[in-house]
Amino acid sequence: MEPLHFVDALWWGGQHSFDLQGQVYLDCGCRSLLISSSLIRQEERGWWVGVFHHNHGDRAWDSTAVCVFRMEELQDPTCVYFTHFYTGTNCVQSIKKSPTLIHSGLVAVYGTVVLNQIVLFLGTDDGQLLKAVLNEDMKSNCPEILYEIEEETSIFPKLRLDPVDSNYIYLFSANKVRRIPVANCGRYVSEQECLSAKDPYCGWCSLNQRCTLKENCTRSNSTKGWFNISHAPDKDLKILLRFPARNQVCTPSFMHHINIHSIEPLWISTLGKSEITVKGENFTHASGIKLILTGSSGCKQEIIKVRNVINDTQMTFALPPMRKEAKSVCIQADGRKCSPPVTLHYVSLPKENDNLNISKTEVEVYLSYMNGSQTVKIYFSVQNITEKPDRSTILCKFKREGTEKIDFSTVKVFVIVCSEISVLRLCFPSLLVAFIVTRYKSKELTRKQSQQLELLEYEIRKEIREGFAELQMDELDVVDSFGTVPFLDYKHFAIRTFFPESGGFASIFSEDMPQSRDQTRKDESFNMLHALICNKNFLVTLIHTLEKQKNFSVKDRCLFASFLTIALQTKLVYLTHILEVLTKDLMEQSSNVQPKLLLRRTESVVEKLLTNWMSVCLSGFLRETIGEPFYLLVTTLNQKINKGPVDAITCKALYTLNEDWLLWQVSEFKTVTVNVIFEKIPENESGDICQTIQVNVLDCDTIGQTKEKSLQAFLNKNGFPYGLQLDEIGLELVSEEQQRELLDIDGSSEMMEDGIRKLNTIAHYKVTVCFINGCLFFAFCCLDVDYSDEHCHLILPDSEANKDMKGSGHKGKQKFKVKEMYLTKLLSTKVAIHSVVENLFRSIWSLPNNKAPVAIKYFFDFLDAQAESKRITDPDVVHIWKTNSLPLRFWVNILKNPQFVFDVKKTSHIDGCLSVIAQAFMDAFSLAEQTMGKEAPTNKLLYAKDIPLYKKEVKAYYKAIRDLPPLTTSEVEEFLTQESKKHENEFNEEVALMEIYRYIVKYYDEIVSKLERERGFEEVQKQLQQVKALFDEKKKCKWV
Repeated sequence: MEPLHFVDALWWGGQHSFDLQGQVYLDCGCRSLLISSSLIRQEERGWWVGVFHHNHGDRAWDSTAVCVFRMEELQDPTCVYFTHFYTGTNCVQSIKKSPTLIHSGLVAVYGTVVLNQIVLFLGTDDGQLLKAVLNEDMKSNCPEILYEIEEETSIFPKLRLDPVDSNYIYLFSANKVRRIPVANCGRYVSEQECLSAKDPYCGWCSLNQRCTLKENCTRSNSTKGWFNISHAPDKDLKILLRFPARNQVCTPSFMHHINIHSIEPLWISTLGKSEITVKGENFTHASGIKLILTGSSGCKQEIIKVRNVINDTQMTFALPPMRKEAKSVCIQADGRKCSPPVTLHYVSLPKENDNLNISKTEVEVYLSYMNGSQTVKIYFSVQNITEKPDRSTILCKFKREGTEKIDFSTVKVFVIVCSEISVLRLCFPSLLVAFIVTRYKSKELTRKQSQQLELLEYEIRKEIREGFAELQMDELDVVDSFGTVPFLDYKHFAIRTFFPESGGFASIFSEDMPQSRDQTRKDESFNMLHALICNKNFLVTLIHTLEKQKNFSVKDRCLFASFLTIALQTKLVYLTHILEVLTKDLMEQSSNVQPKLLLRRTESVVEKLLTNWMSVCLSGFLRETIGEPFYLLVTTLNQKINKGPVDAITCKALYTLNEDWLLWQVSEFKTVTVNVIFEKIPENESGDICQTIQVNVLDCDTIGQTKEKSLQAFLNKNGFPYGLQLDEIGLELVSEEQQRELLDIDGSSEMMEDGIRKLNTIAHYKVTVCFINGCLFFAFCCLDVDYSDEHCHLILPDSEANKDMKGSGHKGKQKFKVKEMYLTKLLSTKVAIHSVVENLFRSIWSLPNNKAPVAIKYFFDFLDAQAESKRITDPDVVHIWKTNSLPLRFWVNILKNPQFVFDVKKTSHIDGCLSVIAQAFMDAFSLAEQTMGKEAPTNKLLYAKDIPLYKKEVKAYYKAIRDLPPLTTSEVEEFLTQESKKHENEFNEEVALMEIYRYIVKYYDEIVSKLERERGFEEVQKQLQQVKALFDEKKKCKWV
């Protein structure tokens, strides 16, 4: 044993804690070489912690261990008598302890007490900082990796907490001192994960709904505000009891004992190894063969089944990825005792040989050349051997001394492979190399590269710091007054909702039917068809028959549902009954054996019919309650986008919510304030003769973008648009020196390589502060003009973003940028509009005056009743039904398409941003737990912390609707009747009836055949024949 040589516990409470005479030997599980120690204090109690190492130098899985000694134990050592040849028998003071933690390479320890639990911070010889929490029996959990040094350099034996902020610990290594957080609480997403981790530093912050340090939680002094495992409610604790099986009788059988000779390789990557080979005896006669991996004590053993028993003496295993450390590995078979353990090393860079089965230590490389009549040799140091499918490459390095010139015609390179088994040397003298000695050029290139790297590092630091400062200080002035919300009338709202991809129907349904000479006979045909579809049995049979036809596509189903909705606009009570019947039929279909998929897609008439029915019944609620916060969101989002540069060609912007639309190639820009003079126009009678408005633009804005911002400034100030369209106005620069028209493209436009023209900007015209005279409508800052590949703005033609949008590959020079540096702009945009988004969401899933819209309450109660009648007890099923019927079928469609509700234009960029918001909205209704890592899409990560709170609000919303008193039949019918009256004469119903008849004629034989097979449809068949006869007669007279 070695004497105690490095102790932190000599003093305790101002006096000697113990009096030791001579030497004291500390024994930590047969380890006596002390590496590092730490003193832990808690009021009057104390512990001394030491890291001990085996005396032998080989690194094994159990080389080091941690032992914890109570101060009382150090005061009363045991006397061990030791006999020496010269000194005789002596009493040596000894203290033995069982290890608290066993590890392959510990070199440093620091201990502290947190919430009455001992926490140990441990450093390793390969650059890891570990954290272990001890229980009451002084046993450790599986240590957590807090930090890992990439260089894999050893950590110094001393660790120290930050004296100012104890939430950080200092980590000392050979070339750097690092300040590391003591806990990584943010990686625990849910409350259960946070408490189950049993980390005394981490607790659940109720207000922020996330796992944090106590100091990072608002109202953390309250037990309800922040709590961890030390005072978590009992309901969160689960105990699992396992009872041993009784009365088991083991039948002895003859078994061969396996013998293990070797395991190769014993150095593997932390990424795992697809195949390691075990050699030995009696493998084919054994059963239940498995490999057992044991790492740090407290960590779970890994049990791996054999992959392939090749023969009686050889078998293979596949090892999984593991943390970096040495582990014990043994082989067990037939339930017998494990083979003697050997040490397996998980390392970052495995010591692999090349294709010749040699390592770099077995290779010698030298170069020879002739200097006159003398042969000169230069020896290389082998740096690395890399493998490729067709060859192995040896990377060498040498430092040349002297300045004599080399005759390259005499140069030869020799590679000598030395085997440890044989002294035979294999030489390859035929390899020739050519060296170009360009010392000066090399130094000059190195100097330029260093300057470029320094400049790049400066740019990256600057961008990151500016992004951080912007997140902390930037505030967006949300528009409080944006004039009158430009709602569309009901007819245009309904048409855009019913026919989102069929714009031609907008004009058809706004026109009247052609006048006929025989108006009475014409009305008779449509009246009979209308009466026919008002027969519930016929209509349901018609829809089912159409849906069974192979040529009746998904598009046809959606169109038929929309035509039917228009035809029955004034009979919403009847349409609702049809919706009920079809929904029940859909639930009974064999394709819906999985009830959670109900109403999830739009593949049937009833699914599109439900969307239309919701649009009709919620149009008033949408206009009165949701319209204003929704328009505020669109306006605020556009305002934030226009605050930074926007590429006029691709519409990508610096400020966005969608990474796909992020403009990260932009150079520096600045704000320019211009005074725009708006002249009076005849169309704007209320305007002044001449009005001057200050407009903030960017020096990188094009002239078209400047016009748009000027028109928006006019609208914000006056509450009404200027009166002219964008292509009807011009800008003219007025100054003392000149008066010049500003254009996006003119003779002064910059011509780039390959004939690409760059659009003119404010900076191009050297506009600083001046007056712009404008015969100056609001667009989303993206030009309508298609400049194709012949023009560019902020994204130069050779950049990747432009290739994605245009597919071009022009040559050009673009300043080096790293896209990831600008991801903070996504967060900045989210923060700027966050309050507006939350206000919109809560206006959707709240109940004004504790009343739900009649349509929502009615349909949710209908779904509850259907689930009860079908004996569906899983509440998740009903939750998903409601989510598929309302948020998915209606609200998401509205949130992604503001042009359905307002008289605005939606660009692709705005569509991308609204898609992110709509995705967050739907995630709030999802029951699936979101487990996202660092590689998750930014569109998902952006609202990841907000979703748990939204989910709670949604569940409360569903519960509140269910708890409301049920609606009576008369209340529902009264509401539907009133809505029907509102929409009288809105549409030309005859156009819808005509489109319905086209489908009836197309599948007339199939419909008649179905009616003939069913009972009770004899009268309906006659009516259908009469309708066809009337329409056939009209066709002859060219009425149809």
